[in-house]
Amino acid sequence: MFVVFVVLFSSLGAFFHFLLDHEISIVESWLHNNQWELLILAKILSLFILNRWFRIKLYEMRSIRTLLSELVFWPESRAVVTSVFMLVSYLALAGPNFSGQNISYWYYQLTSFVGLILFFGIEFILLAYLDDMQVEGRESFSRLGLGVCYLIVFGISFRMSLPDYYHMWTYMIFCYGTLLVLSGKFFKSWSNVVCFLLVFVAPMGALFGLDPVWGNDFSPFSVMKKLNVSFLAVIWVISFFYYYYRDKLIAYPRKFFR
Repeated sequence: MFVVFVVLFSSLGAFFHFLLDHEISIVESWLHNNQWELLILAKILSLFILNRWFRIKLYEMRSIRTLLSELVFWPESRAVVTSVFMLVSYLALAGPNFSGQNISYWYYQLTSFVGLILFFGIEFILLAYLDDMQVEGRESFSRLGLGVCYLIVFGISFRMSLPDYYHMWTYMIFCYGTLLVLSGKFFKSWSNVVCFLLVFVAPMGALFGLDPVWGNDFSPFSVMKKLNVSFLAVIWVISFFYYYYRDKLIAYPRKFFR
């Protein structure tokens, strides 16, 4: 549904531009500069329609406000450390580069920051609704199996809704997979999700050019090189080794000194 709305809004925008006899370059520029607004509008509208449909199917459907009040609390300290470690590690390996000419593009930077948070955050509202639905045979799916399914659907929808001019598909999969892990057993630890989005995903996109829509066209900084799969995998493994085994790593030295 999200992909259909993206195509629909983009087609409508291009249609009216052509009615005004605008050149193809103007249409492409408009679509490029307003891509984030189109994506978020499509996300919100598709979530709204699904929310209406879920309310018909379910008698006791929690509202988004209820979900926020129940699932948003202070993030775990290990999630904060993991987010900061990924940010520092990526910047240290990729090498930030300052571009002073883009400082004045504050609107695009703010749009990118908010857009990335909503782009990923709305996904977890949908996952919360899916978890509330009593689907027959759902118990046969493990958390790992569900996570892989969600990751595949996210990757397909991303490729279908964006042309990926900046080759960000692997990075987006890395971010979404990390969010799925941080979101806990039932993908509902939203505070950990928000923490990772605020500390890593949104700043890297808005300020350092890792934006799937605009790249570093409007960001005040850029990275010297985008990390490939092997570097991302190393960062991911180290981060979640700490995330899952932090308590044991702290407990063993304490026992030794005692």
